[in-house]
Amino acid sequence: MAALSAPAADCVPSGRLVFVATESPVSSSPAALEETLRDKRFGMVFQPIVDLTRRRVFAYEALVRPQLHASPPALIADGARHGRLGFLWRTLRQASIAGCPDQSLFINVQPDELLEHFLVQPDDPIFNHRQPVFLELTEAVPLQRLDLVAQMLQEIQARGVHVVVDDLGSGYSNLRYLADLKPRVVKLDRELITGLRPGSRRFTLVRALVGLCNELGAMVVAECIETPEELAAVMDAGCHLGQGYILARPALPPPPIVWPLA
Repeated sequence: MAALSAPAADCVPSGRLVFVATESPVSSSPAALEETLRDKRFGMVFQPIVDLTRRRVFAYEALVRPQLHASPPALIADGARHGRLGFLWRTLRQASIAGCPDQSLFINVQPDELLEHFLVQPDDPIFNHRQPVFLELTEAVPLQRLDLVAQMLQEIQARGVHVVVDDLGSGYSNLRYLADLKPRVVKLDRELITGLRPGSRRFTLVRALVGLCNELGAMVVAECIETPEELAAVMDAGCHLGQGYILARPALPPPPIVWPLA
């Protein structure tokens, strides 16, 4: 499995796809990709998403650690370059569920895969998981394709899978997603959380966004929480869920949480 030592790589605002650079060789050859798929030359780790009121795990987010590529984005780019992206994502979903079979899971999905109809196949692994599944959009949906993506997500939601909108607060398109995609969960942009403190203008904005999501029936995740002060602030702002190194680092097996406040 790839090294897990970079201190803050899992918190970059890239839709959960830029993680730890490994010491493995960088490759973009079809052979390396096929070896990755055939021999499962990657690992999965899991980071808790925590219910901040009950102080217990709500779900785990599945994160990939490639062995033959420098980073997850390099692996995904390789899959797209060689026409294997759909099969790659399906393989990662299968590994995510196998690695965390008894917990609710946040699993990443790209809009392009929705448009290619991979996820609506009845035998997709997400439909066989025993616990709730939350599909997290890993990048922005072009507004000209938003209606089609919304249609695909409605079909998936009808089968009991929830939708997660990432990086709320980073642009107008995210606000469109709240109206058009009807997410069950919303993740706040990390720039809203870093250094958050009560009484600041940013705190007022976060509290207002939480109120908006409440009215629309969506739970709010504050991610990349790194300090006790940030944790206290997101709780004061009303965030339902939290994620970050202060609560638990990604690991396998899925780790317990560590609550830092008295």
